[in-house]
Amino acid sequence: MLRFLLITFLLLMCLSSVQAKVCQKSENNITGDILTCKRVIQTLPKHSDDAFEATLELVILYRQAGDIKLADQALNALLKQDLSTLNKYKTTRQKGINAYHQREYIQSLSYFHDAQLLALKLADTSLIGKSANDLANGYQALGDLDTALMLLLESYQIAKQLNDIHRQAITLNNLGNVSRDIDQLDDAILSFRQAHLLHQQTGNISKANHTIISLAEVFFKKRQFDKAVSLIHDTLEPLKQSGSHAQVSRAYLLLAEIAIAQNNIQQAAQWLTAQSHTRQLIQTNHVDQRALLVGAKLKQLEGDHNTAQSLLKQGLNAHSQQNSQLTELFYIALIQSQLKANQFQDATATLQNYNSMLKNSRLQNESLYQFRLQRANILMSPKQESNIGLYVTVFSTIAFLLGVLISGIYFKKRRQRLSEANDSNTQLNQPNVRLLMVEVMTLALTIWEQTSGKTRIELAEQSKTWKVNIDDGRLRVRTFERYLNIKTLPKKPRWRNIVATANYVLQHCLVEHPLREKLQQKVHQLESVVLNIG
Repeated sequence: MLRFLLITFLLLMCLSSVQAKVCQKSENNITGDILTCKRVIQTLPKHSDDAFEATLELVILYRQAGDIKLADQALNALLKQDLSTLNKYKTTRQKGINAYHQREYIQSLSYFHDAQLLALKLADTSLIGKSANDLANGYQALGDLDTALMLLLESYQIAKQLNDIHRQAITLNNLGNVSRDIDQLDDAILSFRQAHLLHQQTGNISKANHTIISLAEVFFKKRQFDKAVSLIHDTLEPLKQSGSHAQVSRAYLLLAEIAIAQNNIQQAAQWLTAQSHTRQLIQTNHVDQRALLVGAKLKQLEGDHNTAQSLLKQGLNAHSQQNSQLTELFYIALIQSQLKANQFQDATATLQNYNSMLKNSRLQNESLYQFRLQRANILMSPKQESNIGLYVTVFSTIAFLLGVLISGIYFKKRRQRLSEANDSNTQLNQPNVRLLMVEVMTLALTIWEQTSGKTRIELAEQSKTWKVNIDDGRLRVRTFERYLNIKTLPKKPRWRNIVATANYVLQHCLVEHPLREKLQQKVHQLESVVLNIG
């Protein structure tokens, strides 16, 4: 009898294992996997652990296919159940991921912070690391790159401690995204390549292919078009075979951008058509802003400014809950198109709307700060269960200190790696070069303030080059201000930040200014000095 029970138990365990694997992605056909997973869920007892895990797998499959609406419906049904703390964490986290994919970043942060509280309650190091990574994605999307970097380094350190290769790969991929956004392209390439290798080691071919597309985007930014195109073509067919419509759409769009950069109108039009057909396979109510922007660029290249403006206005009308950085590019492109078409009155009106959008962006940043303060109060407020409050306080403190320590180590190593070729070179400390740096910063700030009517704090925030601190309830940019006077200029000035700030002003202050040409000359002069030194 005992032997019979043992055999029965083993058979049930095998069956449970098979069922858990049925819904996992086969790397070949996501649509087929979704249908299979739905059939399996119907055979499982309602509200059972197996049914819960299978539903989460179905949510992930929906999202990979681009069907965020169906994914949310499944998660909402789960949240109505009496879930354990662990299952609440899993469900809440997936809600955050869905919101992130819909570009609803503040909402995604809310879910991710709720999930973080549940992870701290469970005192699970692995889940705490996941939460750090999730939060980093949200803060990065909102432009808070310092916080994102700190959280990612914390997450990566935890993943290494746990020898979690899968989590290391995901975190490296996100570190690559941050490096790309701050134009540290070589660091981005290194992170993406390491992430790709780890994804291959874990057998996650889909994630590996996604990382290849990210790597191609970096080569596009470096204007190494042949490398970018080669990488995309290598992974395009596997993505299509697996039914990863969102990633295929992303690849086609990148190919179109490359063709536009090479003035290949016919090829760009073909890639945009392919992207449009692929996009129709994705169930989403959101307008693809990036596709509209690329389409407008193509029309501008063709000289069809009326159609370009129509596409740009369509994108601007759908900008709610979308990436404000992308929206900013829409305004700039629309103003340029109107100026080329001699529509000066329309360009002036668009410029006024653009300035209003920047003010709203500033309010969004303030909302983000308020959101973070509110969450901090939640973390520090007394709980009904004293043990939970203790976990929250201890782990929050440890996470902060660990993040600061890791960030310090990261930047120290990075400075050492770049010291021979860049900022530490003694020739950069020559009086004439230091004076040139101060001149560039002063000119850039003058043009910014006089043409936009905005402050140096707004320039630091919007250029994402300088850190903005809160001191006694006021926003301050102490590092930025040190670059405005030869006496306070750091011993090892960050010439890259200076050039980036000046270029940002030149790109975004479209109103003519008598000092604009002088600033361009000074920037060119500084770049020439640096290149000669390197």
